[in-house]
Amino acid sequence: MKKKVLIVENDQDIRNLVSYILEDEGFETFSCPEPKDLEVIQEFKPHLILIDEFINNQPGHRFCLKIKQSDNLNKIPVIILSTANNIEMIVEECKANDYVRKPFDVQEMVDKVMNLIDNTPLIV
Repeated sequence: MKKKVLIVENDQDIRNLVSYILEDEGFETFSCPEPKDLEVIQEFKPHLILIDEFINNQPGHRFCLKIKQSDNLNKIPVIILSTANNIEMIVEECKANDYVRKPFDVQEMVDKVMNLIDNTPLIV
């Protein structure tokens, strides 16, 4: 069974690139420009979520915080993708598991995804 990664990114080119990279590494991906609610997570059941800090209607860290405050979703690792200078502070505030600074190094992103997924129990 392939591990699943949800990609929340409003830039379609970045969404497609990240999906391609992760699928090439053997992951199943689902991407969306912005989440309407937590339902997309409950339907796709990802093992990890990548969230852009700058999504259209809400900051990505607010969506991350909703995930981390949800009893049935808070064990899913979240990585914030961002160009923000204060990304470390954002990650701490929203309880994300890690971050990848944009423009990102492909190998660094893949390594962080693999490390967090390998250390996460299977979510059903």
